[in-house]
Amino acid sequence: MNFIIGAAGFAKEVEWLLNEINIDYVIHYFVAKENKGSKINGIEIITDEDFEIIIREGNQHNVFISMSIPAIKNKVFKKLEKQSHLQFPTVIHPSVIFDKREGKVMLGQGNIVCAGNILETNIRTGKFVHFNMGCTVGHDTIVGDYSTISPGANISGNVIIGKNVFIGAGAVVIEKTNICDDVVIGAGAVVVKSITVPGTYVGVPAKKIK
Repeated sequence: MNFIIGAAGFAKEVEWLLNEINIDYVIHYFVAKENKGSKINGIEIITDEDFEIIIREGNQHNVFISMSIPAIKNKVFKKLEKQSHLQFPTVIHPSVIFDKREGKVMLGQGNIVCAGNILETNIRTGKFVHFNMGCTVGHDTIVGDYSTISPGANISGNVIIGKNVFIGAGAVVIEKTNICDDVVIGAGAVVVKSITVPGTYVGVPAKKIK
């Protein structure tokens, strides 16, 4: 069976992506805390409790963790990672442009790369990194576990992004800057120098507000 965990907007986009790439990834269930028995795009919603009962059966299942908030992605995976019969595929929309030569773009477990992204060359990501629609990622960039790059963000070359980082829609990270773990970059912000303290950064140039 195949499951999307999450029933909000990003999960719907992931369902669309899976429908685009291959019939083998037709989704059987959305997993959500409520709305049991209702449907999203014709796909049944089940509860967390139902999901736990199903996965105890020991059959092979594909799971797509489809939440944008890094801390929640982290929490969900920690809950499921000991289930050896669960797989967390990485999926890429067919419209994505990236360096397809061997070893040039290396994506970790459970990555989701949505429509319209451009990933250049010599890029490395950790697990459960999400690139929402229309992002650009320059050469020699590293993105850490559970991070989310929102629609239209621009990551220039030679950038290192830590774990649990959320980069808002339309944000820009200029070349040769680093962002430490546990940082939120607000929508439209421009990161012009490295960020070494966790927190939320907004504005042009991006400044810490909390």
